[in-house]
Amino acid sequence: MIKNIYFIHRFHFNKSYYENDDFELLKKKGYNVKYIDMVCLLKSSKLEDTCPSELKKDVIYINTKSEFKQFLLDNKHNSIIATCIGFQNNSAWFYRIISKADITYIFLDVNFFPKLSSKSKIKSASTKMKRYFEKTSPIYLVGKFFKSFDLYYTSIILKPTLAVLHVKIPIRRRVLKLCDKNTRFIKTNSNDWNAANRKVNNPINSDKYLVFIDQYIPYHPDYIARGINLDFTPETYYNELNTALKYIAKKTGLEVHIAAHPRRMNNNDFEFPVHYNITSDLVKYSSLVVAHYSTAINFVAIHNKPVVFLTSALFEGNCISTYILDMANTFGCKPLNAALASLKNESVDRIMSIDTHAYGCYFKANFNSASCNANCLGEILHQLVKGVE
Repeated sequence: MIKNIYFIHRFHFNKSYYENDDFELLKKKGYNVKYIDMVCLLKSSKLEDTCPSELKKDVIYINTKSEFKQFLLDNKHNSIIATCIGFQNNSAWFYRIISKADITYIFLDVNFFPKLSSKSKIKSASTKMKRYFEKTSPIYLVGKFFKSFDLYYTSIILKPTLAVLHVKIPIRRRVLKLCDKNTRFIKTNSNDWNAANRKVNNPINSDKYLVFIDQYIPYHPDYIARGINLDFTPETYYNELNTALKYIAKKTGLEVHIAAHPRRMNNNDFEFPVHYNITSDLVKYSSLVVAHYSTAINFVAIHNKPVVFLTSALFEGNCISTYILDMANTFGCKPLNAALASLKNESVDRIMSIDTHAYGCYFKANFNSASCNANCLGEILHQLVKGVE
């Protein structure tokens, strides 16, 4: 009988994971629900633990592969794992241990970076050169050989996933590698769609505000994990950003509110009110959204809000400028430069405009039809567990 449900993602636990994975509902149904934190193994040991203190009770920390193996062996008969870890070179060990322990698992493909209309994937010469030397170094090549061998071996002994909960069609090839003829495929809503369609009240008591979707630049965990060094200081970036937001607010006659990145650890960078875990609600009742790039941009399309993609000379020569350009192109607009000299040339009509065709194309490419399973994640997992028993 399944008593334990263990979730495993690549980053530290936070309120977003708690809500998206339906911890409350699963607990009410009688399950022991925990998050297994293996960030040091799956992502990087350099990442600061951003789990709020009140959620620590829901986390089990595992720091070594042998510890993970023993944990699974101890709990295999009454537990199930739900994970979004992809099956690839650097995670083959993860599925090798799961397969040898013979524990049942479910793959969650319900979070995704939105499909964008790319204009340019050109990287700076320095970035290209850095990547070239990284991929031709003896250490990298030897490591790649052993990881490739591990992937091949694991694919032979692999225990197929019980089910795949997916948003997009067709299902990605790396996901299909985890499946066999008995795997169940359940098309469901994305977490962002579910969050956007919850019934909520306006958290600001006004609709005369703009919301900035915080990307946690320059502290983003991905930059730290991937060793991306930005050529500017936090002080330089936030001074420019705060000035730009104040100017846009003055020009549009709107207040400014910040939708904090879920892993943000402080509010000292902004000169405006900062709100946590209500990004969809803030976007829903706002008059304008300002962002760099973010998966939370899904809320802009769902709630049909005008959006400004803010770029900067600080981002030139790194991946941030490329992401911003692609996202702005997807929504049928051009990025706005955060420099005041550039913002002064922008009209309010331009800032507040919506390209309805671009929004429609984005919505069609990234969201579901009415044919998907409309149940929440917790209810779907509950039904799957009952089927196992």
